[in-house]
Amino acid sequence: MQRPKVSRELAHLIEAAVLPSGHQSFEIEDKPFDPQRFSSLVTWHQIRPLAFEYVQAKALALPEYVLKMLREFSVGQAVTNMAFLGICVRLYNRLIENKVRAFPMKGALWAWMLYDKPVLREFGDIDYFIGKEDVSKSLDILLNEGFAADNYRHYLLKEKAVGEDYLNTDYQLPLTPVQEHALQSLEIQWNCTYPRYCYNFTWDELAGNLVAFHMMGKPVLVPGMEIQLIMMVIHHGGVEQWDKLKYMADLLRLLDKSADSMDWAYINKITKAKGFHKLLLESLSVAGYLCGRDYAKYAGAAKSYPSELFIRDILSHWENRRPPLKTKTWRIFLYNIKYRDNWSDKLSIVAAHIGYLTHWKLLWHKMSWYRKGSSGEADRDSAINATSGSEDI
Repeated sequence: MQRPKVSRELAHLIEAAVLPSGHQSFEIEDKPFDPQRFSSLVTWHQIRPLAFEYVQAKALALPEYVLKMLREFSVGQAVTNMAFLGICVRLYNRLIENKVRAFPMKGALWAWMLYDKPVLREFGDIDYFIGKEDVSKSLDILLNEGFAADNYRHYLLKEKAVGEDYLNTDYQLPLTPVQEHALQSLEIQWNCTYPRYCYNFTWDELAGNLVAFHMMGKPVLVPGMEIQLIMMVIHHGGVEQWDKLKYMADLLRLLDKSADSMDWAYINKITKAKGFHKLLLESLSVAGYLCGRDYAKYAGAAKSYPSELFIRDILSHWENRRPPLKTKTWRIFLYNIKYRDNWSDKLSIVAAHIGYLTHWKLLWHKMSWYRKGSSGEADRDSAINATSGSEDI
């Protein structure tokens, strides 16, 4: 495969996000370094603390306004991360004390689990995976802690005819603080992503073998590294399509820390059974391509990985910043049709999307919400009542 070219700005950011290895997998365009573009890209990729540490280590010459932005954000993010991690552990303990099946996930967990310095990982909310049957109970508990479902989900949950359909066709529920709070977003999930993309795992499949892990000196029970990798490939790859360097930074740190000790026979078995082994191989191969380490060997990848199209698309997204969409449904659908393992897996995704259309009551209520032009002005007391059990959900 011909070595791709990247801008000087992106080259620096890749080096900041990738664990140092002295390996350079691309050529650099013969254009002057643009500090403004560097600033814009680092914000988009959500790796400002990593970039600030890199800039200091490399003594990279940047205008003062860029250095100030990186410095101020990194200091603020450090304070925020530590505060959020404390909140994360406290709310986790509250859920567990009340017999809710739960574990922290994604940014708040990976900052502590994967990064030598947790403050280097940007995240702005807290996520928990909840057993689907415990979602209603978890909402009551989190409401007592000051977080309620947003107005849109409240509208769906309060309707008896569609509440169960919502849980069966969706995978997440954002919560927002009832009063002023440092944490502005909290999310619970009961599946890895929308069921119609066919990455479906039960609670027992994900949490059948939890291990003790310490966050801020406090023990929490979380899935082992094999499940962490599987969930990361689903979210960062299958949903987000490795669109930001933050996602690749997570993957590289997980692999660098645990690739030698993970049960790859189990990982291969699960990803093949769920139909995304090809996506795993592409993802591992891109990670190895960027840093010069052969991670793909663990999963038995052929030398043809990563495919030229896969890595070219990723670098294009990193370079050009994909435009935000109101809904990413079609983008995710096409990506999974392209990269899932077999035609049977792809046809299952098509069938699941068609099946989603049979939930006509749910779709009607969703359309009713948007037709009314709701903009978050629903009665907050009503949302609180709904999630606390004062109304039927």
